[in-house]
Amino acid sequence: MTVLNRRRFVQFCLGGIAVLPWSRMVRALPDGRPACRLSAEQTEGPYYLDRALFRQDVTEGRSGLPLTLRFEVVDSRTCRPLSGTALEVWHCDAQGEYSGFTGHGEPGGPGMGAPPGPPPSGRPPGPPPGADGHMGMGTHPPKSVTTDELTFLRGVQVADARGAVTFHTIFPGYYMGRCNHIHMKLHVGGELTDGHYRGGHVVHTGQLFFEEQASIAAMENAPYQRHGIARTTLQEDNVYTTQHGEQSIAALTPAHAGNAQVARLTLTIDPENTSREGWG
Repeated sequence: MTVLNRRRFVQFCLGGIAVLPWSRMVRALPDGRPACRLSAEQTEGPYYLDRALFRQDVTEGRSGLPLTLRFEVVDSRTCRPLSGTALEVWHCDAQGEYSGFTGHGEPGGPGMGAPPGPPPSGRPPGPPPGADGHMGMGTHPPKSVTTDELTFLRGVQVADARGAVTFHTIFPGYYMGRCNHIHMKLHVGGELTDGHYRGGHVVHTGQLFFEEQASIAAMENAPYQRHGIARTTLQEDNVYTTQHGEQSIAALTPAHAGNAQVARLTLTIDPENTSREGWG
């Protein structure tokens, strides 16, 4: 990673994106109690695995720009922090691979902005079975078949008394048909067993996005360099444009040291709901 690329990425994050507020849109319930707008849901995608470890650092040595994720979980019924919910995250590495599915090669299929002709993996043009994000809300793409037992860039944490959850990871890469993004699930009613969160039910399924210029700056760094694969932009990404992705853009700021960044997002959920985007 060159000094110039690192400097450009940090300068961009200082230049205006960082001031996105963690605002809560308050309305009144019939009985007069406040309530906040629920966070928009996005599709789970085909690369979810029920093997997330209870841990804060999910990198497992994967190369990329260091990224700290800071979430605030809020109860939509009261607008107060919600403790005890389990937040699970997963995303691809700098080269677009998901743990559990590395044997498939490049995920997804040619999306808008992808080069013409067969993709590097040799598959014919068009999204293959399991391509992420080509279905509408309430319709799931087919599940992909796992090829390995790897767990990089997957993890789960439980919200503390302030509703806060923190992960240490890397800025996600991209693959054909999808922009840079991070997947999320919020669980309630389960318990920690053998280093995993088990049981309960899913109350929210979503994806975290980044402002376009932040992703462009990040992708100039060495671990993300790709050949023959055009990056899909936010406005070319089907999930972002059709599933209210603009409500899930993280506020990005530089960390105190080095080239690390901090991404912040508030998740407003009703713990009594069941996610309509969960696989059950």
